[in-house]
Amino acid sequence: MDLSEFAKTVLKEVSDLMIQKPIETDRVFLRPFREGDLNDLFEFLSQKEQQRLSGNIPVESVEDAREILMWIMDTSHPVTCFAVALKQSGKVIGNFSIGRYPFLEMDETLRQKRGVSLSCVLNEYWWRQGIMSAVFRAAFARFFLDADLEFVNAGYFDFNEASGGMQKKLGMRHWMDHVYEHDGRRITTKEMILWREDYLQTNSAIK
Repeated sequence: MDLSEFAKTVLKEVSDLMIQKPIETDRVFLRPFREGDLNDLFEFLSQKEQQRLSGNIPVESVEDAREILMWIMDTSHPVTCFAVALKQSGKVIGNFSIGRYPFLEMDETLRQKRGVSLSCVLNEYWWRQGIMSAVFRAAFARFFLDADLEFVNAGYFDFNEASGGMQKKLGMRHWMDHVYEHDGRRITTKEMILWREDYLQTNSAIK
């Protein structure tokens, strides 16, 4: 199912905003990927446990990672991937992607509402340090306060309890289960949602 023109317009607005006003936290900042990020990308895409929890097969060679990098840098598709880079060294330790899953278009509640879907990957070495939680919090502020989005969607595989726990702590609520086939496997994702009204109520001190 193709995305509607409405959805494409929202995605472009949010992507442009993230480039014009880059998201950052105390430790990292988000920016578009570059060719020089290849080795850093290969490092975390080749990690077995990280890729398992992401529902993917580990990348086995730098050349395979190069193909993924070329796809990431291609702006013709509806998913925009940003590099998560350490402020201190510039090393890329993950990616943060915005898109809009086609099945959202099938939901009458969400079809004509301004919202995006988020996904992320983080190098195993930097797990459990609060890095991605801080990125999500900064992203929520940008999306709800600057981009005037009505909702943000994210999901996690039902076997990835850590990701689910993080999303729940950030105030996201279960919306639906999504089942699909991937590499011959039947996979279930727990789709979460955060509404702008709930975010503003929880963060009422933010103006």
